Amino acid sequence: GYVQNALLAKKFNVLYKLCEEQLSKQPHYDFGLRNISGVMRAAGSLKLQEQDLTEDVVLFRTLRDMNMPKYIKTDAALFMALMTDIFQGVEPPAIDYGSFGQYIEEDLKEHGYQVTAHAMKKTIELYEAKNTRHCVMLVGNTGSGKSVAMNTLARVKTKMAKKNISGGNYNKFTKFVLNPKAFSDPELYGFADVETREWTDGVLAVVMRNICSDEKTDEKWLVLDGPVDTLWIESMNTVMDDNKILTLTTNERIPLSNSMRLLLEISHLRNASPATASRAGCVFLNETDIGWRPYVLTWVETMGDQKAQTILEQLFEQYVAPTLTMMAKEKWVHLTPIKDIAIIEVICRILEGLLTPETCPPGSEKEVYEAYFQFAAVWGIGGGFGADKGADFRKMFDSYWRSEFAKSAMRFPDDGSIYDYFIDPSTKKGEPKRCSHWKEIIPAYTHDRAEPFAGIVVPTMDSTRILYLSKMMLNLRKPVMLVGPSGSAKTVVLNTLLRGLDEDIWMYVPIAYNSFTISYDTQAMLEAPLEKKTGTIFGPPGTKKLIYFIDDMNMPAPDKYGTQSAIAILRQRSEERRVGKEC
Repeated sequence: GYVQNALLAKKFNVLYKLCEEQLSKQPHYDFGLRNISGVMRAAGSLKLQEQDLTEDVVLFRTLRDMNMPKYIKTDAALFMALMTDIFQGVEPPAIDYGSFGQYIEEDLKEHGYQVTAHAMKKTIELYEAKNTRHCVMLVGNTGSGKSVAMNTLARVKTKMAKKNISGGNYNKFTKFVLNPKAFSDPELYGFADVETREWTDGVLAVVMRNICSDEKTDEKWLVLDGPVDTLWIESMNTVMDDNKILTLTTNERIPLSNSMRLLLEISHLRNASPATASRAGCVFLNETDIGWRPYVLTWVETMGDQKAQTILEQLFEQYVAPTLTMMAKEKWVHLTPIKDIAIIEVICRILEGLLTPETCPPGSEKEVYEAYFQFAAVWGIGGGFGADKGADFRKMFDSYWRSEFAKSAMRFPDDGSIYDYFIDPSTKKGEPKRCSHWKEIIPAYTHDRAEPFAGIVVPTMDSTRILYLSKMMLNLRKPVMLVGPSGSAKTVVLNTLLRGLDEDIWMYVPIAYNSFTISYDTQAMLEAPLEKKTGTIFGPPGTKKLIYFIDDMNMPAPDKYGTQSAIAILRQRSEERRVGKEC
């Protein structure tokens, strides 16, 4: 229904040609026919809704709203520059979302998140994408806010639907989360027994059939939270495109209902084909846009009075911010890659274990917090450092910390390294906190002639400090992972910790991974010690708390694209808390 169709089509064509030539090459970018078709449909719908706008303004707004969410920061600026040059003098009016933005802000506050421009923007972009596409991809690294945007939008739409607020597409919702890499391809879509030819439905087929058979008008989201690769996503192509049908090998066709939406929560599309990238809408989230400061601001609100919160915020800026910048500049790497947000989370957890009413009473001076903060930062940032290709990152980190923070209120002694000391909790109130060497608290070894040789454990400084930190995390009910080469006593140290627990309160289950372990085995081992409580709730026997001790976690054989299904299902269970309430 466009009158200026020839002129606008020319501008459309020129814009996409320039985008292909000048924008960076990202796997989730698409300027092909499916993208063009989606933009044209959205532009037609918008023209009918906004009849007071001119045609060039409608097309400008459609192109901007459907493309900007997927661009990285540098490409977003270049794309808007191209748009301004091609659509000269066109300035669409600001979009009025009514009370939608206010509800997003209230929901973020209610669930303990900081109200940032990034969170508000990405939630609205996801809302717009879901209005124009039935399949949307949330692309971004860990800590970029994908789950926050998705869950916030779901809750806000439900709240607004219950209050019958008009002016937008607001419906109640039901969410179904599945990690496709936690299953093999036959387990996901179904398989036939080789001998009996009996058909067994796959997990995804069962979930989709149940969702589609639900006649309620509530919006239903099928969230596929896991890496995308051609091993499983190609079978979803007919679901993602306009066909909206899942076709199984039995020739059964499961159509998507009008109320159903498909959402892919992924970190990248490097292992996906261009056909997959072109079939879905895309919202890209960059972890640097949100950073780690909102997490810190939320966490410090739980740490006492206003004075303590202000001191902790200052310490993060004083110690952590310059150290993370130095790490990126000098390319210091951990034995296992760790994102900045994960480092901050570890520091906060250690501080939760250290800053107790006994060690740091309310009203304590900054010097007290600073002493404990340095210890937490050293292990939160430097605990994962090792040596690589002749570079000893622990020594580099030690030298940097001593020189950069030489004028701090508390300095580590010059002997040894900063890893050799802890904050002495016996310091009396009013006295400055002091460092003590780990060797001062190494337990004495008493030989037991009846003990088998394999069970003999001689305490060392390394085992003492690892046990100290592990016990602290255990009391906070936080996970612990030890990384190191074979023979570095990882298993011995954790077995020592677990055997020393109170058997009336704790129980632990050892799980040994090997190269043949798959997700099915992991599921069985996780469920073995549980008993049914009520309904669908399972937990450890009695009132005990259960610890899973997973040995050789890296051993399961990866698939063609490097994913280990045994670890994939473990990640989903830990995130969703689906194993047991007291696990």
